[in-house]
Amino acid sequence: MNSLEITYDLLSIFGALAFFLFGMKLMSEALQNIAGHRMRHHLSTMTANPWRGLFTGFLITGTLQSSSASTAMLVGFVSAGLLTVLESVGLVFGANIGTTVTSWLITFFGYSFNVRLILLPLIAFSIPLYFSSRSGRKSLAEFIMGFAILFFGLQFLRDTLPEINQHSGILEFLQHQQFEGIGSLLLIVLTGIVITVIIQSSTATITLTMVMFTDGIISFEVAAALIIGENIGTTATANIAAIIGNRNAKRTAFIHFLFNLFGAILFFPILSFYLQLVVYLSDLIAGSDSANPLFLKPLQISIFHTGFNLIVSLILISFTKKLVAVATWFIPVKEYEQQQVMHSYRENFATATSELSLLFGEKKLHEMGLYAQQMFGMIPDLLLEKEPERYARLLQQLRSKEQETDTLEREVMDYLSKLTEHRLSADGSRTVSGMLIVANNLESIADICYKMSKIIDNKNTQKAWFNQDQRNRLFAMFNLVDNALSLMVEHLHQPEKTDIEASERVEEQINQTRQDMIAQHLADMQASAYYFAAGNFYQQLLVYCEKIGDHAINISETLDRQS
Repeated sequence: MNSLEITYDLLSIFGALAFFLFGMKLMSEALQNIAGHRMRHHLSTMTANPWRGLFTGFLITGTLQSSSASTAMLVGFVSAGLLTVLESVGLVFGANIGTTVTSWLITFFGYSFNVRLILLPLIAFSIPLYFSSRSGRKSLAEFIMGFAILFFGLQFLRDTLPEINQHSGILEFLQHQQFEGIGSLLLIVLTGIVITVIIQSSTATITLTMVMFTDGIISFEVAAALIIGENIGTTATANIAAIIGNRNAKRTAFIHFLFNLFGAILFFPILSFYLQLVVYLSDLIAGSDSANPLFLKPLQISIFHTGFNLIVSLILISFTKKLVAVATWFIPVKEYEQQQVMHSYRENFATATSELSLLFGEKKLHEMGLYAQQMFGMIPDLLLEKEPERYARLLQQLRSKEQETDTLEREVMDYLSKLTEHRLSADGSRTVSGMLIVANNLESIADICYKMSKIIDNKNTQKAWFNQDQRNRLFAMFNLVDNALSLMVEHLHQPEKTDIEASERVEEQINQTRQDMIAQHLADMQASAYYFAAGNFYQQLLVYCEKIGDHAINISETLDRQS
C-alpha cells in the first residue's frame, strides 16, 4: 500500500472523527443554552457534599458531552476560587461517569437501525425550529442537528474502518495484540493514552475503540485496555489547563489523574474476571438481542466503561479528604504563592462552556464590589487620621486599591467580550449585558472614592477643618452609604437573592439625608458657621456620597432584573 493511500485512509478516519466531534460540540452548546443558566445558579448548592458533587459532575459532563471540557472548566473554577479543591473532587468523579453517556447513546441508537432512515428527517424537522425567533426553539434545533451529525460521523467511521482494515496494515498492531502478560497490557494502555492525548477527546477515542471492537478489528480484551488508557489520556487536558493556574488548580487536575490511575491499578489484576462479568451482564440485559453483535458489543463497551468509572467513584468517594491530602503532599503550599491573575483563564473559560463560564465573571464582579466597599471604608479613617505617616500610608493604600479596581474592571470587560464571541442563550446574553453595567458602576464607585480621598487631602493641605457638627453629619451619611454598599456586595455574591426593596429603602434614606444636610449646610453658610473652603469640601463629600448610593442602587436593580 503506497503512502498516498495510507494518507487518504488516515484522513478518512480523522474526517469521520471530526464530523462526530462537531456534532458533539453542537449538542453540547445547545444543551448549555437550554440548561446552563440553571446549573450556574445552583452550582454552589450542588457541590455541598461529595455525593451531590458527583451527581452535579455527571450532569455537567453529560451536558458538555466531554469530560475534558468539564474538568478543564473545574480546574479554572478552583483557580478562580469558585470551588475549593475538596468541593471539586466529587465533580471530578461525576465527570468521569458522565463521559460514558455518549457510549450509551451509541449503544441504543447507533447500531440498532439504519442511521440514515431517521437522521435526515430529524434534520428536516429541526430546520423550522432553527429559524425561530425564540432562543429555546433555536437551541432545540441545534441539539437535534448535533445529534444527527454525531451519528452521521459514527456511520462514516463504521464505513471507513473495515475498508481500511481490508487492504492496509494501519490497524495491524492493535488487531494482533493479545494479553501475554503485564507488558502487552501496558503497551495497549499506553497506546490508548497516546491516541487520546493527540485527539484531546476521550469520547472520540472510546467511540473509535467501540467501532473497531464492534466490527471485529480488535478483541474485547484489547478494547478494554485501550479504554483504560483513554481514561488516563483524557486527564492531559485538565493538567495542561492547570499549568497556568494556581496550586489549587494543579491539585484538582492531579486528583483527576489519580482517579484514573487508581482505576487502572485496581482493574489490572482482575481484568479477566471483570470482562467475564461484563459479558454475563450484557447477555442478561440484551436478552433476545444477545445474538446481535451490533447491539451486544457496544453494550459490552458501555457496561465496561460505566462500571469501571462507577466502581472507582464508589470506592474513592469516602476518601475525598485523603485524596486532597495526597494532592497537597505532591503539590505543597508555598509561602510566596499568590493567586494567578484573571487573564490567565480567559481563554480556558470562554470556550464551549460559555454559559457556566459566566460564574467566573460573577465571581470577579463580587471581588470588585468588595474592593469598592473597602475603599469607601477607608474614607472615614482618612478623614480622622492626623498622624502624618499613617495618613500617607492610608492614602497610598486607597489609591492602590483604585488602580487594582481599574485593572480588574478592564479584565472583566475583556473577559465578557470573549464570552460574547460564543452564542449564548437569551438568559446568558442578558446576564452578560447586566454584568457590563455592573462593572461600569463598580468602577465609577472606585473612581468616586479616589476623588473623595483627593478632596480630603486638599482640605488638609489648605487646613480647612470641619467643625463637630459637620463631622457628625458626614459620619451619619457614611454609615448610610456603607449600608448601601453592604447590600450591594451581598447581592453580587448571591444575585438570585437580591433584596431590591431593602436597597431602595437605603437609597431613599441617602437621598433624603443628603437633601436635609445640604439645606442645613446652606443655612450654616449664611450664618457664617464655618469658613467657605471647609463648607465647599463638605458639600462635595456629601454629593459624592449620594452618587455612590446611586451607583449601588443601579447595581442592585440590574441584578434584580436578571434574577
